[in-house]
Amino acid sequence: MRFKISIVLLIVAATVSAQEFLQVFSLYKSPEPIVKNVVRYNNATKSKDRIYINIDYCSYMVVRKGARYYNALPGENIVESRPVQSQASEGNYAATEYRYYRGTFPKKNYLQAIYAFPFKAKERILIDPHTIHFKQSERTENYISFAKENNDTVYAMRGGVACLTGDKKGVVINHVDETFAVYYHMFKALVTPGDAVEVGQPIGLVRGENVYVGFVYLDEQYFKQKELATEYPYTHFVPQIWDGTQYVQYEKATTLVVPELTDEIITQDMSKSLKKRYFKHKK
Repeated sequence: MRFKISIVLLIVAATVSAQEFLQVFSLYKSPEPIVKNVVRYNNATKSKDRIYINIDYCSYMVVRKGARYYNALPGENIVESRPVQSQASEGNYAATEYRYYRGTFPKKNYLQAIYAFPFKAKERILIDPHTIHFKQSERTENYISFAKENNDTVYAMRGGVACLTGDKKGVVINHVDETFAVYYHMFKALVTPGDAVEVGQPIGLVRGENVYVGFVYLDEQYFKQKELATEYPYTHFVPQIWDGTQYVQYEKATTLVVPELTDEIITQDMSKSLKKRYFKHKK
């Protein structure tokens, strides 16, 4: 592969902003709520059920002001029931202020997960980490760019489920530990929301000479006393990537050859039965 490591490349990398990441990850421009609040009369139990209907393919956290958190899985989630005499006896039960946030609080071992490079083994790439600092804040956002040729195939760095996106050219993958990988600056997505994605699976095509990936999770520290979050409630992190000999959290630009996938990377998110089937088939 031919690299154009030049001032132009550095400028392009430096000017890709958090806004492009949010265009893919955020769904604030969705024409309808991703999580709907519905109150429905249950004739069998003679009660009014509060139901959060999640139309996405990953979990969301719903917060009602002054109330508890609710984990809204894809589909219908009955979170409360109130006995009533008739269907008309609703009162103010339906009136509530709530917000929803993509994801739930991650499992404690999320930083121990291992990621692969988003390109085929034996290909030569440039990996370049970027940090954006918030003005008047100690917060930072981290992204990684991978230099490749235009229209080259991008592969999943880890398995999970493809979620809805704010830009259909990008891909958001929800992992089992409730972290997300957001692939953006792409020409085309090769997976659709709802797809089960495996590590090393083709998921998109590079646009220009770089593809960007951001890694985030919903951070509990931005929710105090079960109130609505007052700021961007996600934390960006730098993952461990297998370089062929060790797991590396890249802090500077590095050129390397993509290693082969290992059994550990392939099976890390599998259930015990799937792991057993994988190794049996391999033998």
